[in-house]
Amino acid sequence: MLTYAMRRLLGLVPVLAVAVVLTFIAIQAIPGDPILIMLSDQSADKALAARLRAEYGLDLPLWQQFLNYIRGVATGDFGKSFRFVGVPVIDVIKDALMISPVLALAATALAVPVGVIVGVFAALRRNSWADTTVILVLIAGISIPNFALSAFLVFIFAVKLGIVPVAGWGTLEQAVLPVTILAVPPAAYIARLSRTYMLEVLQQDYIRTARAKGLSRRLVVYRHALRNTLVPLLTTIGIIFGGLLSAAFVVETIFNIPGLGRMAIQAIFSRDYPVTMAIVLLFTAFYALINLLVDVLYGVIDPRIRLGGGPT
Repeated sequence: MLTYAMRRLLGLVPVLAVAVVLTFIAIQAIPGDPILIMLSDQSADKALAARLRAEYGLDLPLWQQFLNYIRGVATGDFGKSFRFVGVPVIDVIKDALMISPVLALAATALAVPVGVIVGVFAALRRNSWADTTVILVLIAGISIPNFALSAFLVFIFAVKLGIVPVAGWGTLEQAVLPVTILAVPPAAYIARLSRTYMLEVLQQDYIRTARAKGLSRRLVVYRHALRNTLVPLLTTIGIIFGGLLSAAFVVETIFNIPGLGRMAIQAIFSRDYPVTMAIVLLFTAFYALINLLVDVLYGVIDPRIRLGGGPT
């Protein structure tokens, strides 16, 4: 199992390397001189501009800038912020570093059990009015954008009922709405998959054999069918987590949460390229690590995978 995990870990190295290269190329392709943008009304001061270019290493050839960038990323040094002149990027983002992943993990922890329960409930009542109602609700949950759902829930639960704060971060009450809003689309998606997988599993021969042996319906569903439904669902968790990291950009901005998502939006608008590059790479690393964890868990559940006899 350790060999399997190490092989998967080494497989992340090319992914992260490509992300570093593409991020550097994308930033270089953006038009405009970041130093002149930084100086704003002092852009005519050529001596100051030259000093800042030397401080940020922008006076070096492009290949040398790239090598310095690679060296810095490898050591955890993402350079200095353009927006906060001279301040290391890591100092700018350190307070927000864990907010976005925690927000995404909390939404995943809520979405997975809710989605599985709702999907199994609908599958066991196939073609009934309850099944139809659940499907309509799931379609709505997937279709409604985060910003529209945020406005609706804030108006109901924060403005009208006063149950939770309108915005902010730091308390459990402030986390309720952002986590719930992030969890709705993936919960609906998981519920649809759970319903489909459960219906397929219930048609398998071993399920009919278990029922023929006299096992109760509850025992067959929860001991045999549900376990085999959860195995393929596990592969979607990495995709869901990546989607939640992306959705955090919108939700953090709406709820004034000081996470990496909101900071990335601010960095993009202020053309703070070093901060933008660092956040993109961190999001890539988070996404890659959660997929590594899913791969390892999948290998634990199904030994054929780590032995090379099953799907990859």
